[in-house]
Amino acid sequence: MSFCHSLSFCHCHADTDSERTGDGSLIELYRRMPPTGEPEQIDAVLTPRSSVLELGAGTGRIADPLARLGHRVTAVDDSDRMLAEVRHARTIRARIEELRLTERFDAVLLPTNLIHYRGADLRRAVLATVAHHLKPTGRAIIQWKPPAFWAARPAGWTESKKIGKATARVTIHRDLGRLVEGEYALMIDGSDMRQCFHLEVLTVADIRREFGNAGLRLLDRAPESTEWLQAVRARA
Repeated sequence: MSFCHSLSFCHCHADTDSERTGDGSLIELYRRMPPTGEPEQIDAVLTPRSSVLELGAGTGRIADPLARLGHRVTAVDDSDRMLAEVRHARTIRARIEELRLTERFDAVLLPTNLIHYRGADLRRAVLATVAHHLKPTGRAIIQWKPPAFWAARPAGWTESKKIGKATARVTIHRDLGRLVEGEYALMIDGSDMRQCFHLEVLTVADIRREFGNAGLRLLDRAPESTEWLQAVRARA
């Protein structure tokens, strides 16, 4: 997700005593967030022992399980404190839009709906990083939410769900058409951790255009029905 850069602009509760990264991300929430099947979903489309670059890896919720499954994973985040939680993947501290490694990868992951970053310039810079690091035969795997997902969740919508020993709650505070503001809360072991999110709704046409601008070609025939988009480098 794209989180607010200043907590004072959030419309959700913020625990200012909790340790956060520079963009407002709550470290403990990410550390304790239970698995919800993402590593297994990604592993299902990878070949064995793939080289994998995860952008915005946070505490390694996806990177570490993929590494344990036998993949060679490089986890990138701009927070040392987040990366300190990663145990099995190689770590690199960098901003996604500034990353330019000499290596190329079988798969580049852009999870947690980072494609919904507000602002076309930042989104295009992030996608340029994705394209830059793909092998000619590599595949980009990008998490997103289609417009129908947000249309079913107007301002005031809230939902709670049990995930193992935790309860996760999502609340939409403001729906401004293409802009959505809300809160993700995680309740576990007596702790109530909350994280703002500010997102931009993207259409399939937006996705195709932005991928094309980055030199990527969307593979999915029905992108509206999937959470994980797949793309390859477009032919020159």
